[in-house]
Amino acid sequence: MTSIYDIPSPFFGEKIKLRAVEMSDLSDIMKHWNSYETRVSLGKYVPSSSKEREDWIKKVNEQASKGESFTFAIVHKESEEFLGTVALKRINMINRGASLSVSIHNPENQNKGYGTDATRCILKIGFNIFNLHRIELHVYEFTANAVHVYEKLGFKKVGVRREASYIIGKYRNDLVMDILEEEFDEIYG
Repeated sequence: MTSIYDIPSPFFGEKIKLRAVEMSDLSDIMKHWNSYETRVSLGKYVPSSSKEREDWIKKVNEQASKGESFTFAIVHKESEEFLGTVALKRINMINRGASLSVSIHNPENQNKGYGTDATRCILKIGFNIFNLHRIELHVYEFTANAVHVYEKLGFKKVGVRREASYIIGKYRNDLVMDILEEEFDEIYG
């Protein structure tokens, strides 16, 4: 019989680990938070101050204590470098659903598999710890690499929010993608 302690922690991926967002992360968050690439990818077009990010850290920790949403810091597994955040938001325990968001803040750390690893971890947490049935996300249709990664992880395109985002002088489509717990189980066991 397998002991519960023999099951690997869903908070550890191949390259990253997830932990609570701490106030001590503020300076690391601010290093790249106001870069244009980071803001546009998150739909936060206007730069924000350290005080606004400090209030955000307090808010995500309050939401976690109430079980409304959970935001985790993504850190490099070995160096402990802060890489970004991943979250399950708008958790609905009646429908057993949530929305996922992930961001690798420093553009130099993007396309290295950290976001993919963090997404895989948050799916394990959502389905195996929070007992969710469905996890969805929204992604810009023009970010083909991101769409491909989500499909590789098991997400399916389920809708288009036509011209829902105004980015760089043009209206653009958002894709709605989701994964169900049975689809997750087929892929990840």
